Amino acid sequence: MAQARSTSLWSGHRPTMVAAGCFLAAAVLGLVTTHFGSIRDFEPAGIATASRTLNAIMSVTMTSIALILPLTANLYTPRLVKLYVAHPLIVSGLSILVFSNLLLMSLHFFPPGHPFVRFGIWIIAFIYLVVLAGVLPYLFGISRFLRPSFFMPMLTRKGLRSLQELSRGRRLEANKDELFETIDVVTNVALTGMARGDRQLVMLALKSLHALLTGIIQCAGPELSAWRGSRPWFVPGLANEGQDYLTRERVWPEAYVLAQTLKVAEVATRRQHELLSELAAQLVDTARLACAVEAEPVIELHVMTFNTLLREALEEKDLRRFQNLSYHYRLLIEAFHARPERMHEATRHLLHYARLAARQGIAFAFETVVYDLGELVLSLARRDEGAAVELVQAWAGPVWQEATAPDSPMKKVGWRTILRTHWEARAQGLKEVAEAIFWRFLADEAIHREQLELLLEENRELHYEFNDRLMRFAHLSPPAWEQAQAFLEQW
Repeated sequence: MAQARSTSLWSGHRPTMVAAGCFLAAAVLGLVTTHFGSIRDFEPAGIATASRTLNAIMSVTMTSIALILPLTANLYTPRLVKLYVAHPLIVSGLSILVFSNLLLMSLHFFPPGHPFVRFGIWIIAFIYLVVLAGVLPYLFGISRFLRPSFFMPMLTRKGLRSLQELSRGRRLEANKDELFETIDVVTNVALTGMARGDRQLVMLALKSLHALLTGIIQCAGPELSAWRGSRPWFVPGLANEGQDYLTRERVWPEAYVLAQTLKVAEVATRRQHELLSELAAQLVDTARLACAVEAEPVIELHVMTFNTLLREALEEKDLRRFQNLSYHYRLLIEAFHARPERMHEATRHLLHYARLAARQGIAFAFETVVYDLGELVLSLARRDEGAAVELVQAWAGPVWQEATAPDSPMKKVGWRTILRTHWEARAQGLKEVAEAIFWRFLADEAIHREQLELLLEENRELHYEFNDRLMRFAHLSPPAWEQAQAFLEQW
């Protein structure tokens, strides 16, 4: 383990150590030459040698840049060229080379022995050593431009800088154009990664969109959002009525990013479920942030985004995608625990798509939501037990009652959800939730014991298949199992 850690550290710091070694060697060589040699000995032939060397290095550098930048632009998006050309690494390196050639040319216009010639020779000698020492690290730095892990953070920082300038009220139109052009570039990169099956690239692009959306939501105060009243940006095809609403509520920036996120999700295939999971988790995070800043229209846009993702999963009849989204929808509902109306409305949406999936014949989709309601009640009760009881009475209870009806094909699912939720609530000391479930479903002791025996006979922790959930919902934790077993032994 220690050897692997030391190898990783060496790999991470290797470029820095190589660059430091090159410059150290150049510094030692410079000290040796200044101690044992003189600038007079360098003057006759040294300038010509330095000129040829610097020209050769400049040619190699320009060729490398000319090859790397178009290659990267063709692989991902042409707008990266603008980002690279203005990068400090390229600008500084080319500036040093151009300055050295200009200085070499200017020295020929002064007679030998002139003070400017003496000073210029010292500068040329210094630049000569610096360029020779830095050519390998510089070429390595340019080659990193081909890596998405290098340029995606650059794009994100550029967008966040534009957003920061907007919040300060500086160059509104210019910075706003730069911000949304950056969002477009990130979206194009994500779509390119989807088409090529490059999961890592899409993950980086989604992370960038998430960072930009987070920054936009945080710029929601009156003192930070004056730029929202300027000319808005909309995705093509948005109806005029929708544009009017977004402009009136001043949430068109969030809507723009969410629309681009949906555009990326639309092209995700059955082989890219982990990308959808990452996207859904990021949406839950930004929804929590919107709740924290009390941006109700932004919260509504997040719910609408999740509903769109669920509908697309149903259209594709993709059970795995639906199950994944159902899990994150549950997390979204938990984020609304301080807003009962919003929480109940989101639960109603989830049940609507679950029933729609059942009508379309997508097996286990409705069962997934039945299980998730039980987990939602438990996780919500740990924060707000009163809200969890309301959820049982308003939504979870009627659904479970429907599932446990005599003619229901989901009797097994319904009873296992009820029993697990009840006994886990008792084990965790959630008395109000446990009693609400008991008096509604488990007051008949004979039925209670019969169904509990069936549950404990298959108290398996892991799911039978390796999937995104991994764990079986109908599994009792050790404390809940002990209490349930003690209850059965009292018979």
